[in-house]
Amino acid sequence: MTSFVLASDLRPGQPDWTRAQAQADSLAEPVARILGFTPRVRLACLVMHPGEDAGEHGLARVLHDEAARGAGEVFVLPASLDWNLWQRDAFGQTLAEFRREHSNTLVLHDDVDPCHPLLVECFADMVARALAGWPVPPQRVGLLLVASGHGDSDSRAQSYRLMRLVWEQLSLGGGDVAFLRHPQIFLGAALEQCAREPFHWVLVPQSQWRTEHFDYARTILENFQQQHPDFSCCPLADPPGDHPALTAWLTQRMTRIWQEKRSREAVRTRSPRSEGAECGPHIWSGERWEPADSNLPRTGLIARTRNRDALARVLAGVLPVSDTYIVKVTWHGYATGTYTDPAALDLLLGALPGRAVIVEGHTSSRNLGGADWDWETEAHEHRAWIKQQDMEYLRRTGLAEVIAHHRAEYVNVTEAYWDGACAPPVESVALGHPELAAFVPESLLALRGAPFLSFARFKGPTRLGISNLFGLIPTPLRSAWHGANITDFSSVCCDMAKLYGRLFPMFGLVEALHSAVRWNRKGLYRSRWGNYDLVLSDGVITLSEGLAGADILASRLQGQDVARSAFFDVVRQKLEWPDAAEMQLLPSELQSLFG
Repeated sequence: MTSFVLASDLRPGQPDWTRAQAQADSLAEPVARILGFTPRVRLACLVMHPGEDAGEHGLARVLHDEAARGAGEVFVLPASLDWNLWQRDAFGQTLAEFRREHSNTLVLHDDVDPCHPLLVECFADMVARALAGWPVPPQRVGLLLVASGHGDSDSRAQSYRLMRLVWEQLSLGGGDVAFLRHPQIFLGAALEQCAREPFHWVLVPQSQWRTEHFDYARTILENFQQQHPDFSCCPLADPPGDHPALTAWLTQRMTRIWQEKRSREAVRTRSPRSEGAECGPHIWSGERWEPADSNLPRTGLIARTRNRDALARVLAGVLPVSDTYIVKVTWHGYATGTYTDPAALDLLLGALPGRAVIVEGHTSSRNLGGADWDWETEAHEHRAWIKQQDMEYLRRTGLAEVIAHHRAEYVNVTEAYWDGACAPPVESVALGHPELAAFVPESLLALRGAPFLSFARFKGPTRLGISNLFGLIPTPLRSAWHGANITDFSSVCCDMAKLYGRLFPMFGLVEALHSAVRWNRKGLYRSRWGNYDLVLSDGVITLSEGLAGADILASRLQGQDVARSAFFDVVRQKLEWPDAAEMQLLPSELQSLFG
């Protein structure tokens, strides 16, 4: 039995305790849709001061109760946005004592990132709600984030960073942080400074629930307003409580910590016999899964590659040996599971025998918001901001760390185009859109002949390796290139495949190394394309020489009849079409999983 415990600083008997319990209970269903089983979710209290007692709802009592109920693994998630130093120490001691007393129960925990995009979105929404009905433009609004400040210096620095992110997202006129349990700067003194600024202020507590610190902040504000009746300020904003973004944040953390534990188990050192039997690559023969050998079908294959070595063996059977490999990733935004994430990129770069040159272009969706200008006509004027958002994307997602670890090179086609560092290939290519030929970066032309790998995600029957090349068009907003229908879109993507295919040997790799996207109008996750769920996979990839084979197999696994697809009708006309990939029998368990 798997249990999740949310460790909150909210105490039983406080006004929001019932709402917090209801939120915890509601998390079981969305987590079950992702993980495939229904866990038990509990709310526990980690008191704020020594000597306090939360009774049966205390963290230690809840952990012992879960062990008594037969929980084999317990995942503990801190659910406070502003813990003090004593709470952090007590949290570690509680888990250590539980491990000593219950050696048969695995207990794991994560940590809180107060600047997570979902939290930024949540607090930005709370500011907007607080300002509703006040006819004040954003440029005349000041944000004062009220934190406890009783943690360490890093936690106070995080409060400033959270304030800055919310301030930038809403384009407010000013912003600052005030503390309740730290003198620099105490809330009362901060309000004195705010009163001298020409802003209408909104105070937002860095808290999920109405704790004693919320009441303390409200009292200070009310006293200050009595002494300064001209002070322009909204009432203290309510904490977000069970705000949908906060619920999604908790759900995301629960699924991530479980998946990370599962991934660590998958790469645990095994004996040579079990390593060969369980972790080696397996190829779908059309009838059964068989261990991979050196004779792999290059026109299109389905493989299970559970670790780096298994992926490397499959790639070696299809890709030529080279010092350099060009990898087109899928980085279009922050929507969980829809982009090439650091875990998948780390596996691929570790499996390639040569250095990698990663290529991608800027996009209008890979930012944290705040762009109130026309992406189609004014993007170049805001080039510095776009580049800064791109760097922040790589940092926040962990991709920058993976790139640095593998010493890969990152080529941004938009930056190259804006620098005037793109040039058409030496010989002409017959394209339906000949202007595309001017979009190839010169730095890639210098690598002519290197294998080019379109590294795409399982996220829909047509948004695969061929569509992935659409991101090589330099303009950050590519609406004009989509055309009137999917046939026009497919034509542009196939032109990009022909253009790059003249310069490089092309290979398609569609990955569900850890999970795949399943579109669902009522799904847990949401992107600009709609709601979806993530289904866990087991190192599944499709791979081919040329792009069409891998796309055909991945599309068919997701339930698409490629013979009745307008997108693939164009592919059949413009690119080499592998009949074997269209006719091959598919593994029914993967069709059920992805379809």
